[in-house]
Amino acid sequence: MRIYLLSLFILISQYGWTQKSWKTFVSEKGAFSADFPGEPQVTTVNRETPDGVTIKINLHMYTAESVVAYVIYNEFPVGFNILDDSLYLSQVSKEVIARISQDTTALKALVFDGFPGRKFSGNVKDGVTELNVILRTNRAYIVTGFFPEKRKADLAKFMKSFKFLPYKKPEWASHQSSENYFKADFPTEPTEEEDNSSGTNMQVYYGQDIYSGNNYSLAIEKYSIYTQYKNDSAVLASRANAYKLRGDSIIQERDVQVDGRPAKDLIIRQGNNHFQFRVRTFTRGLFGYTLFTFLPPDEIQGETANHFFNSFRFNGVPPGDLLSDKKSLLLKDIVSSDTSVWKKAKSAFSEYEFKETDIEAIQNLITKTYSDDRESEDSRKEVMLNVLRDLASEKSITFIEKVFPSLSANPSQEYAALKVLSSINTRQSLAVLAKLLPKHKPVKDDSWKYTSIFSPYVVDSALQKSFLLNTVKFLSIPEYKGGLYMLTNHLLKNKTLLFGELATYKKIILQDFESESQTYLKDSTYQNLNDIVDILGYDQLTEKEISTLYKVSRQYDLYLTPRVVTTLLRLKRKPDEAIMMNLAKDLASRTNFYSTLSDYGIERYFPVKYASQDSLAIGEFNDYLVGEYDSDYTSFQIEIVYKTERDYKGERKKFYVVKFFDPYDEVWYRGICGGYTPAKIEAWGNATSSDFTIDTGKGHDEYLKMYLEEIQKAAE
Repeated sequence: MRIYLLSLFILISQYGWTQKSWKTFVSEKGAFSADFPGEPQVTTVNRETPDGVTIKINLHMYTAESVVAYVIYNEFPVGFNILDDSLYLSQVSKEVIARISQDTTALKALVFDGFPGRKFSGNVKDGVTELNVILRTNRAYIVTGFFPEKRKADLAKFMKSFKFLPYKKPEWASHQSSENYFKADFPTEPTEEEDNSSGTNMQVYYGQDIYSGNNYSLAIEKYSIYTQYKNDSAVLASRANAYKLRGDSIIQERDVQVDGRPAKDLIIRQGNNHFQFRVRTFTRGLFGYTLFTFLPPDEIQGETANHFFNSFRFNGVPPGDLLSDKKSLLLKDIVSSDTSVWKKAKSAFSEYEFKETDIEAIQNLITKTYSDDRESEDSRKEVMLNVLRDLASEKSITFIEKVFPSLSANPSQEYAALKVLSSINTRQSLAVLAKLLPKHKPVKDDSWKYTSIFSPYVVDSALQKSFLLNTVKFLSIPEYKGGLYMLTNHLLKNKTLLFGELATYKKIILQDFESESQTYLKDSTYQNLNDIVDILGYDQLTEKEISTLYKVSRQYDLYLTPRVVTTLLRLKRKPDEAIMMNLAKDLASRTNFYSTLSDYGIERYFPVKYASQDSLAIGEFNDYLVGEYDSDYTSFQIEIVYKTERDYKGERKKFYVVKFFDPYDEVWYRGICGGYTPAKIEAWGNATSSDFTIDTGKGHDEYLKMYLEEIQKAAE
């Protein structure tokens, strides 16, 4: 169901021109008609996409001296759908226009007979041309004419004559499978294939209507014998959610029955797509069934779609039961000596919803010895320890302290045991954690894991200082440094900890600063330097250390440089003004730089030229877009189109409506920034985001009002 672009090679032959009478050409197979200035030649060729998919291109062309008129439509292989019509149309249209050396920016949107498209008209050498690209669900039609200037009226006649004809009704084929316990009608005998790309055991039947190119499909998922749901409603909710698309989708949902089984019917329109998904999903035994198609709105519940959806029947009873309790089976199978059995149980173990009453049984299993105990990670015992972590019961504290020595052969199991204590997050559990940390052999090359153990976002705020003072002595252990520096920086920043309480460890902090700085200056990489730089701002440094800070500040990094510059200011040193100006000017660093200064109450040093809420709002929205597009450093085109104040969550706040250019869809979308406290300058708002609706240039206040209402409604 991926999007495949139509690869066009327009071959324009030159013939001696003779005047011929106009002819109405009708293609029953292509379901269109058009008036050509003569008899068109009909050719079919196959083109292969860069991904190796073969697309059939049907070409209907009339050529004469200085005249070319043609209609092309394509046919995709069975099961392939164009899921994003705007992307497909933009790229195909540009490819066609580029091949005739015309300006692609002159393309305009088109709606033809209710279907989306693109159109172009312009002058070419010795004549005029027009082009329409129309997407009729799963077929792209390209209608193009090149005529001499004096025959401009003939060009218009040809273009206006193109019409879609109704598709012939499909000739249904009844298909049944004893293996998958169903029978259903498809528009042709379906193509069957396995699909395990998402990690599930999936079998898909694709049936394509040969007259329209539309696909009608059935996907069958085979659940694990360990899968359990509370009731049928929970099963259906889970299955329906899997088929719902991104946040801007419009969804109609209703409960239906399929051969006596409860089912969910979904009709989904995604964003600005003209076409819609129809999904019907249901289960029986350990089998999950989903019927789906992708059609225009007036066909999505039409005769053909309804025939397909209503034809499904069970011809047997699939084995198993999704509603039965699987706990006993899991606890039995995970300790099996049969590798194939315990590996399946292990995969299901972490997904099962165990309860506190199951803790003793799981602890008893952990005390046993297993054949995979010496595996580096993901052993059965580690999976069971992870369940104790999720349950976070104080009943596990004494158990972990007792069992820990027996895990010494496997650092990953030791780490899982430490995470159990970290997740319990009480004074007693953290005390035992601090006691066990020096006895643990850290997992090699996985120092990021230990950051989560010390993280201030994990450790209860009332316990953070005592936990740090019990563990800061482990700064000499490389894998523990990241988490310890993060927690230290956090406690210094919120004034829970004074730098003087770290006096014993200043030497190692300075050593790490020097070592990491040299590495950074050599190859631009760093691990803990950002937190160390912040920590150094709380105490006096020697001129050597100040000099190193200046060197680090000159090697530009979006995240580290603002922190180094801020530390220099905190130490009453003057950073390079050009660096500060660049940090403020660059959209990718602007808001972060201001925020870093604000954390220490020295935002007065932020360059005046960019020290406005308007400027910071654009910077924050740029940060939001970088995250949304999962993009590397990028400065997007963003413009403020409206700003106002309004009551939001019980406070008066300032909001912006912005428009931004999507470089992929080549369209301007809208978003909001805010809310910010009026009469102040703030780095971050709590509602900055976008629903990716196209900017119309008007209705900004109503857009803001509706969007804020949606955010508050979702929060409730």
